[in-house]
Amino acid sequence: MASPGTQQGIIRFGPFELDPANRELRKGGSVVKLQRQQFAVLLLLVERAGQIVSREEIHQHIWGSDTFVDFERGINFAINQIRAALGDDAEKPRFVETIPRHGYRFVCPVEVSEAASVHPENSAAPIGGAPLAPSASPENPAAKTDKPSRGAGKWLLPGLGLALLLMLAGVFIGRHNGLRLQWPRLAKAGTAAERAHTVALTNVRGYVVSPVFSPDGKQVAFFWNGPDQNKVDVYVQMIGGEQPARLTYSGAGRICCLSWSPGGERISFVRCNHNAGAVYTVPALGGAEIKLTDVPCRDFGTGTPAWTLDGKSMLLEDHCVPGGPIAIVVFSLETGQKRCLTTSSSNDTEDSGLHLSPDGRNVAFIQSPTMSDVGEIYVVPLEGGTPRRLTSGGNPITGMMWAADGKRIIFLSQRGGIPSDRLWQIPLEGGEVEPETVYQHLGALSRDGQRLAYVVFPNGNDESISRVDLSDPGGHVLARKKILASSAADATPQLSPDGTKIVFYSERSGKGEIWRSEADGSNPIQLTYGGELEGTPSGSPRWSPDGNWIAFDRRHGKHSQIYVMDTEGRNLRAITEGDYGNYVPSWSRDGQSIYFGSMRSGSLQLWKQSVHGGGAVQITQHGGFTGLESYDGKTLYYSKADGEGLWSIPVSGGAETLVTPVLRTEYWRAWAVSETGLYLIDDDVLTRPTIEFYNFRTRRLTAVMQIESSPLETEPSLDASRDGRIVFFAHCLPGNSIAMVENFQ
Repeated sequence: MASPGTQQGIIRFGPFELDPANRELRKGGSVVKLQRQQFAVLLLLVERAGQIVSREEIHQHIWGSDTFVDFERGINFAINQIRAALGDDAEKPRFVETIPRHGYRFVCPVEVSEAASVHPENSAAPIGGAPLAPSASPENPAAKTDKPSRGAGKWLLPGLGLALLLMLAGVFIGRHNGLRLQWPRLAKAGTAAERAHTVALTNVRGYVVSPVFSPDGKQVAFFWNGPDQNKVDVYVQMIGGEQPARLTYSGAGRICCLSWSPGGERISFVRCNHNAGAVYTVPALGGAEIKLTDVPCRDFGTGTPAWTLDGKSMLLEDHCVPGGPIAIVVFSLETGQKRCLTTSSSNDTEDSGLHLSPDGRNVAFIQSPTMSDVGEIYVVPLEGGTPRRLTSGGNPITGMMWAADGKRIIFLSQRGGIPSDRLWQIPLEGGEVEPETVYQHLGALSRDGQRLAYVVFPNGNDESISRVDLSDPGGHVLARKKILASSAADATPQLSPDGTKIVFYSERSGKGEIWRSEADGSNPIQLTYGGELEGTPSGSPRWSPDGNWIAFDRRHGKHSQIYVMDTEGRNLRAITEGDYGNYVPSWSRDGQSIYFGSMRSGSLQLWKQSVHGGGAVQITQHGGFTGLESYDGKTLYYSKADGEGLWSIPVSGGAETLVTPVLRTEYWRAWAVSETGLYLIDDDVLTRPTIEFYNFRTRRLTAVMQIESSPLETEPSLDASRDGRIVFFAHCLPGNSIAMVENFQ
């Protein structure tokens, strides 16, 4: 064949066409997206089909000897993206074969058609040197590169994350305070929406969330739990490609919050591990992670970095003062200094969910009570100033984004306290909240505003409850069965003291309520109804020791409060009150008091209050969220919302003790007490999430069973019988995809 980069014609192989003149890879007449560097590597391999091309040859041909980059990772990334675009398999290659310790060989037969106009310099310019397009010159003044300008970037907060990554990244707010994340589906379609069409971006098995477009709109980064549905990492995929390329290699902890740098060279994210959170970046072509700064690592959100358009700073969610509420800060990448952009009005209020406007001038955020999605949308200039409130009414806001023109904000809200998948919009200058008619989904917009990437979840909800019977406490599994499942969510199982019934949370009635069933899941009966309390769904049900009462939390107005009712759903009354949130009740073993988490002291601590009235008493001093007494009533076990591990403190008073550091922050209620030990979910194992048993006598953890599906985070998801031989857990089967809507204008 001719020398590399000089082939005169259209090259065909398999179902593909390679057009060197126009630098296009086509399949069935449609263009398959490849970056210029990747196209150059593919062209080099195709022109030398059947021959081994060494990595050094690729290095010299594509990067050049004068360019200082991590070309080893760059070559790996390029080959991975080429295989993804071709739908090739490295184990059983049809196109690109790896020759260990030598290089690569193109193994598919090729043919060349009629000649085409080719510019050799276009197909093989060094990545770090001259552009691949013709250079501008007096003879060719219009020629220019399509490298993104550093001043034209845009960042949007990934959508789940809240939630579920949230679920991953610690951004879902669970049922502990009566909240349910509502995934947007369709708004009323207007003219622009009717012109748009939808295509699938991913075709992988497992859990994919938080898509974010590269500045040039040719790639999308997202989180995926991998081909084995194990650990969540950052992946990048070309638009039109079939397989994503992996950029990070996560071990323990969790990862969230994606954002591209304005020039597209790097991708930032937040990693939380062992109570420590930090912002990292990784090269978009693959390479080593670089830590930028520490951020709070919380169950209910963290970090959320957004690059400013000049690439010199990042917007973060952080503490403006040590121990203070979460606010929006500007972090200088040049000096490492942090400047407070907002300051929360009280310790029980925080500013979060930040989104930078497309022109980079304004920051939208949600101000809400701590651990609640009830809040209002505010806007503040990036240069500083007094935030302006755009919405009012105290409704749950579970996601938002800027419109492409930056003139309005699109958001998902339970207007009037009624769960809905309707999208709303509010003008930047303020005004009436109106239904959104252009965008049908919340997600991430491309820089030009022509594309919207969003997460598609299966119809219905696959959250369900399973029962496991064991030979002994922490022993072998004798039987496992899904006992509660419906077209809606079923979660937060709690076994009655006599072992005959279960109380649980369900959305099967159309709204999150407390239900009761037999221990095998039969005969489900609804106990609470939204009409009794004009608030959001109930959550976190817990039986009294005598089995005659059920405690739960529910937000009525701005804050969540603790309620009790009898087992038929009657005699409902509030136990707590006040202008602060109270969450996740549990009973003392004598049935006279209820433990709960509260912000009333300015930080989240465990409190205890008599069911007969009177004042509440603070139990913990160094953080506490959800607690359970031992069966002998002598020890209180508890978890923290801002720290990992399970802790204990004597009921009579004394110092706190770390029982085990294993429990992750977002699994604050994925544990249960039996007479002889504790059950908990460990999600930092190398294979799959595992239910483990902590033996009080030996003080050792042993694995009981792996969970093939995903345990539910940020909500009560595990319970056990008193003798430790029955375990209930709530879980879901993560299976979703990322889709893209094109042509909005």
